Amino acid sequence: MSIESYGGNPDIVAAREEIQRVAFEIKLCAEELTAWPALETLLSDPIHQLKFRIAAIGIEQKLHRLHTHCILAAENYFTIEAQIQRRFEITFVPELARIISQLIIGPGWQVDRNVKADLVSEQISRKPSSISTILDRLWELSSKDQPTVGIDLLENSAGSKTAIVYIPGTQSFSFGDGSNPLDMASNIQAMGQANQAASEKAVLLAIGQAGISSKDEVIFVGHSQGGMVAGNLAANPIGFISAGLITFGAPLAQLRNLKVPVMAVEHVNDPVPNLSGKTNPLKKNWVTIQRLSNKSESNAVMFSHSLKSYKNTSVEIDSSSDVGVKNIKSQLLQKVEGTKPSKSFEFRISRAFR
Repeated sequence: MSIESYGGNPDIVAAREEIQRVAFEIKLCAEELTAWPALETLLSDPIHQLKFRIAAIGIEQKLHRLHTHCILAAENYFTIEAQIQRRFEITFVPELARIISQLIIGPGWQVDRNVKADLVSEQISRKPSSISTILDRLWELSSKDQPTVGIDLLENSAGSKTAIVYIPGTQSFSFGDGSNPLDMASNIQAMGQANQAASEKAVLLAIGQAGISSKDEVIFVGHSQGGMVAGNLAANPIGFISAGLITFGAPLAQLRNLKVPVMAVEHVNDPVPNLSGKTNPLKKNWVTIQRLSNKSESNAVMFSHSLKSYKNTSVEIDSSSDVGVKNIKSQLLQKVEGTKPSKSFEFRISRAFR
């Protein structure tokens, strides 16, 4: 199945309600024209009134056609949005996650007080040229034995840096009692609010250790939990300039204040993006891309959620002619145009207890 998308097109930003409002106004005009009570003026100026009434018949027909076409245009454009609406809008999911986060720190629970980001590798960075190459780098980091965050620095002519931060998905099913911060506890905390999850705190620590400053731009890339963490950091920048966000299989709809270019890649049969309980917004800076993945694409138990399956989707994204997809992809890749490779860091992140 080929990809489908909505959002990301600055020329189509009106919601269905606005299009229907225009259609309603057109219908009112047609009704008023039909009900024109001008019998008295017909007697006083019959020639002009007859001409007007003859012309009004054609105008009324055109108005009715415009009304119909507005309704059809709204339905046709929002077909994908209507498909996305198959998700139940459970608006209390983030609030529920915050409550659970508070319960986690109750009596009897081990809670992380410290996180670490240990530098394990430093090489020359590679400048990405496509969404597919960006996913390759994320896949490379996600395949490592230890929880590893990658930060690739690129130098700008002005002396500042552009950084791409890669964050893997969930790797442990523990609830805060293990050293790997990419666990279920961090999933709940990241959904609840920003700057709470151990994985998020560790990524922020790695960003600081990579030498990123307040004048440097950062593009975040994440899979699953890594996408949630990436979204929180992109929406709440601390010590850097947020410049873009790319997520694969991540619940992201709970974040409504994202102002950077956003590319949310989801599989129709991947349940994880649904965990936000909401639908991604229709915005000119945010494109949601969907595809139905096949079991043959990955041997993972949840094949639709695996990066191997999302790799095929990324290839289709790079060849897509959809306006919204092209707009957001262009905005993201333009951030690295004209830059030079610099340093590439890999940090092993971990949770510590007191």
